[in-house]
Amino acid sequence: MKRLLWLLLAMCTAAPAQPFLAGLARADITPKAMLPMYGYPNRTCPVAEGTHDPLHAKALVLAAGKDRLAIVTLDAGTFGSAALQKRVAAELGIPVLLVASSHTHSGPRFARSDEERTPVVEAQRQYHAGLEETIFQLVKQASQSMFPAKLGLGKGALQLGYNRLVLREDGRARADFSNLAHIPYGPVDPEFVVLRIDDEAGRVRAVVVHYACHSVVMQGWNCLYSADWPGVMQSKVESALPGAQCMFVQGGAGDINPMMMGMAKNSQEDFRVLDKMGEAISTHVLRAARGIRTFIPEKPGILSKSEILTFPDRWDKSRSVEVGITTVLLNDEIAIAAVPGEPFHRLQTFWKMQPDVAWPLFYGYTVSAGESWPGYIPDVRSAAFGGYGADTSTRIAVGAGEQILLRHVINLYDLKGMWLAAPGKQ
Repeated sequence: MKRLLWLLLAMCTAAPAQPFLAGLARADITPKAMLPMYGYPNRTCPVAEGTHDPLHAKALVLAAGKDRLAIVTLDAGTFGSAALQKRVAAELGIPVLLVASSHTHSGPRFARSDEERTPVVEAQRQYHAGLEETIFQLVKQASQSMFPAKLGLGKGALQLGYNRLVLREDGRARADFSNLAHIPYGPVDPEFVVLRIDDEAGRVRAVVVHYACHSVVMQGWNCLYSADWPGVMQSKVESALPGAQCMFVQGGAGDINPMMMGMAKNSQEDFRVLDKMGEAISTHVLRAARGIRTFIPEKPGILSKSEILTFPDRWDKSRSVEVGITTVLLNDEIAIAAVPGEPFHRLQTFWKMQPDVAWPLFYGYTVSAGESWPGYIPDVRSAAFGGYGADTSTRIAVGAGEQILLRHVINLYDLKGMWLAAPGKQ
């Protein structure tokens, strides 16, 4: 009898204090209208001329007790909406919304606020408004279809990107956008991380892939909507794992281009290169995903801290640049640093070296607080040597990138309860 009582007490002690839940939803967000395309100033077509592969929005909502977190991945160049964040918090009770764009350069471009009103601009604004509503409904759907979940992570390494800032004879760096010789210029962060979520029956329900490489296999002469290589990768993973939703989070890819790029200026040939790139990473992702053991978290919980940081403009001291960040501590073992804009890869590696957690995840191109898009965020060394995104085409003050990541580290230790109100013991 005493042994039975001991066993029951042990089981109660080991059981999580609150269940860990997950919910999923997805939608096709391919524009019905032919809109201007994102990314290339020298685009050969004023608007898109069709669709090669669909664009998607995918939502993952996680819950532990009353704590809620929504992660939305988009096949889009950039996207942010402070109004959407407030609505999700107010109407759905989800205080944290991370919207991570894949940064495909073959998606639609949103209209600037100062653009003259034309039928095309009106269509762009209607699409943006419709996308906001779609994201809200996806988060709502996911939050209403939660299931008890198990979670696990795995990782691997695959260099499918190169550092496009190449040091020249004059001691300054300049970009090599084509790399026709496929030289693996460095440094890069070749690591990918896979987050897998299963249901209680052990079925794979979600696979979230984290990797840092620009989604620019398709160049400025492409006039068809496409999710670029992340779209191929997600499709391949979902085909191999029926019933699973594959999502992609872009990392610190500000200075990293794909080794494989469609340079033939021929759609058929260039999309074959796209398929090859997506298939290459999907093979490694599937191997990692299948090797992951998922568990019910021992300490289910979701803690977060969001703030908006302000930095001087690097070139015009009368202006400033806002950066909204969110630090998340998930189940006391996963730390997420969400950064908007295009952070360089060294900022990703800085984050991964700092926090005392098993799994530090870096979410670049992710809007979570406010909706400002700070553009390229170089590390100090890259800013010093210059080049595209390092001194040209960037506005933020030198050192801002490291300061942003330092705030994430400080916030993480705050979430872990490490900052005392008075000095600790001697």
